[in-house]
Amino acid sequence: MSDESVSVKSVVSAVVAVVVLLALLFALIFVGFPSWSRWNSRQHRNQNRSQALKDAQNTVTITNIQIGTTKQKVQIAQQEAAIRLAQAVGIRESQDEISKTLTPLYVQFELSQALKDIAVSGKNNSVIYIPIGPNGLPIVQNAPTGGK
Repeated sequence: MSDESVSVKSVVSAVVAVVVLLALLFALIFVGFPSWSRWNSRQHRNQNRSQALKDAQNTVTITNIQIGTTKQKVQIAQQEAAIRLAQAVGIRESQDEISKTLTPLYVQFELSQALKDIAVSGKNNSVIYIPIGPNGLPIVQNAPTGGK
């Protein structure tokens, strides 16, 4: 064999190798890429479904927590209302008891004792006397206006 035939065979083999490589490359691009694209799309859809399921489960959990919190707030409000009712009943009963024994004479006595305590305390010796009417209530008059 001559050197020319070896070099022609080498060139032919190189060309065949390049053609085979190009064929494989085209096959990979036209056959493999769409398959990979379909697989990628399928994976993306599965991931979206999985995330949507997790989001729905989280929403249910959050809603249940909010329902529990609301129930606790309702119970607290009911307990506070019961406390206010009990306080009101106690105040009413104490006022009823006081009103049985409270007389205008006793109220005047308490006023004079309070004025005496203020005078003796030394903290605030200024006392303002307010005239009272026959029913024991302070007399309130409008100040005279300097009208023309």
